[in-house]
Amino acid sequence: MDKNYFGFIDESGNSRQERFFGLGLLLIDDEIGDFYDAMKPFYDRACDIARLGKAERVTNLKREGDLEQVAEIARSNRRFELKFKYINHTNNAIYKALVNKYFEFSRVRFCAFVIDRLDPKFPATDLEPWDVYIHRAAMLIANNTRNISPCGLCVLADDLTKPKTVTKSFEQSLRDAIISKLKGAKCDLFGISRLESHSSLLLQVVDIMLGAVMFDFKKRTGLISEKQGAKQAPVAQEIRNNLEAKDLSLNATYHKPNYFSVWQYQKK
Repeated sequence: MDKNYFGFIDESGNSRQERFFGLGLLLIDDEIGDFYDAMKPFYDRACDIARLGKAERVTNLKREGDLEQVAEIARSNRRFELKFKYINHTNNAIYKALVNKYFEFSRVRFCAFVIDRLDPKFPATDLEPWDVYIHRAAMLIANNTRNISPCGLCVLADDLTKPKTVTKSFEQSLRDAIISKLKGAKCDLFGISRLESHSSLLLQVVDIMLGAVMFDFKKRTGLISEKQGAKQAPVAQEIRNNLEAKDLSLNATYHKPNYFSVWQYQKK
């Protein structure tokens, strides 16, 4: 019998101004409900901290008479979400606890794909954000479903702005690219849809895992400040500890406590 998977995919570094571009894919089967329920308490705790911090900031601004900033906060429509870049000294213990709970689910599979834009083998024409996302996401999905086929797959991706010059939808573009990459593998792609990351807790989990991988790539190349590192390093270290890994920026595949793979693309 075919096994059905949800594939949650998120990106990091889609701007051409950033050195590293990364894609993270979380594959999860019918234990998705239990996994969601396990992640939700950490979301709630981090959200409460953010809400209290926002209220305290508004109180301080009002006390200082800075009503313009108070109005700016009131006008903001940004929704709360868990993100690696939001990790700080106040909430990093929650993110560490989330990581430990994540690794209790042995059937969850995560894989990351990273491109270094400074690699001279990548000419500018190879690095258009839309094309990079579509074709590398298809490669990542195909490579990581081929070894678990036969299977069914529904892909849920973080929303991506489509260039005006592109007529085909994101969903159709990605579907065509995945089918081309699968090349006859027994994987039934039964759905693709974009989601806003704030609306999907599991996309936010992908962001955390991918963020830790990207953290190590940036740290290795001197792109992490001491201040930033002090806040985020404990969470990246918690992932390393669970995998018994020294560095998440190395090409490696771990099978315990669950499947976790990192691949820096090397153009031949």
